[in-house]
Amino acid sequence: MKNIEKTFIILLFISISGFIACSDSSTGAEETDVTSGEGTITVSGDIQAEHQGISQYVGLRNEDGNFLNLALHVNELGLATDQESDFGFQIRLVGSEGPFSLETGEYQIGESNNVSMFATYSNRTVSESTVSYGSTPSSSGTVTILSMTSTSIEVIFDVTLHLIEEEGSVNITGAFNAECLTAEAGIGC
Repeated sequence: MKNIEKTFIILLFISISGFIACSDSSTGAEETDVTSGEGTITVSGDIQAEHQGISQYVGLRNEDGNFLNLALHVNELGLATDQESDFGFQIRLVGSEGPFSLETGEYQIGESNNVSMFATYSNRTVSESTVSYGSTPSSSGTVTILSMTSTSIEVIFDVTLHLIEEEGSVNITGAFNAECLTAEAGIGC
């Protein structure tokens, strides 16, 4: 019964995450100082902050092994909790022309190499409600995938994100070494 509950929670999380995909590619040459499963981000602009947190990703590939999409996260508490983190940063990649293969290298906010990339940052400690920044047409920056395995992805990033309905922006820099959230359950990644 516990395995059924655990499987249900994992499947629910995957469906909520928008059927996100994970990687199974070879490693790249560069390295960061980030331990596996951890991430660091520095925020400047409207908000000045430094965060260190749990870094995870979740995914689902099509039957050919290509990705439908991929989401990488770093937040205070990790993804598999019902508590709300004080901060969160997500990078999401989707194929602009359908399923895509993912390789190490640099990706631009917006579209590059037939992959569309979006990012979001939220912080609930700077005001009474959560403040969120995301990719807009005026957003810019890069995410570099340094290495990938079937259970981890290491990235560095430097992106500028904007408030959606108001004026304001933040620059997010940092690195994380995300671990596949569903690898132990044998689902995805």
